[in-house]
Amino acid sequence: MSAPEVPDAHLSAPQGALVDRSPTRPVIQLERIVRTYQMGDVLVHALRGVSLRVDRGEFVAIMGQSGSGKSTMMNILGCLDVPNRGRYLLDGVDVSKLDEATLARARNRKIGFVFQSFNLIPRTSALSNVELPMAYAGVRPRERLKRAKAALEMVGLGSRMHHMPNELSGGQQQRAAVARAIATNPSLILADEPTGNLDTQSSDDVMSIFSRLNEQGRTVVLITHEQEIADYCRRTIRLRDGRIIHDSADPEAQPYTPAGARWTT
Repeated sequence: MSAPEVPDAHLSAPQGALVDRSPTRPVIQLERIVRTYQMGDVLVHALRGVSLRVDRGEFVAIMGQSGSGKSTMMNILGCLDVPNRGRYLLDGVDVSKLDEATLARARNRKIGFVFQSFNLIPRTSALSNVELPMAYAGVRPRERLKRAKAALEMVGLGSRMHHMPNELSGGQQQRAAVARAIATNPSLILADEPTGNLDTQSSDDVMSIFSRLNEQGRTVVLITHEQEIADYCRRTIRLRDGRIIHDSADPEAQPYTPAGARWTT
């Protein structure tokens, strides 16, 4: 069964927000993103002038060792964190121009999240877990039930949709999490180490679902430290010390460094 066809949720920007209405606009556009954290007396440079474009329908793996900045980048992409400098356009909208309510709607409607730890609600069926984001988005009960069932069928859980998370294997729980992420038909699926808690067979099953979703036109960006998982993706980006050191779409690209800046590593 194909992925559920869900009308694209509308995200409106307030007056003054930059909106690219071109049909070829990127889903993700990072422009010279800088993110620093103060940890005691130490200033940590998590991202150091990162620029990145991800077009609609791409399948991207972000790789890097601990401390490379990949989690910070994912948090910014998911509108869970904001940069100190630079600009992030999500589906053509400058997220820095959005108020908190609109930003929350953007996270709910434009982004589908898949986490390493599944984040399913215990004692709530797989079906109800998948319905929940649509309830927050204001989708009517009959419509969200239809979408949730279609999403669970798509990931191979049609016969287990009424089971509780503790009645599902790890791989099945992650597939339920993928169904939850796609049920709102988001512009972007963000997956943070989606196979980190899975065995080899379950990892292959989940990545096969991501591959199929991508083949259907969905944009998928995932974090992984495993090369065999990154090999499923069509593009690989490697981070080190807050900089992009390799992008398979542009192997010779050099990281942006502001004039006169001196980074410590």
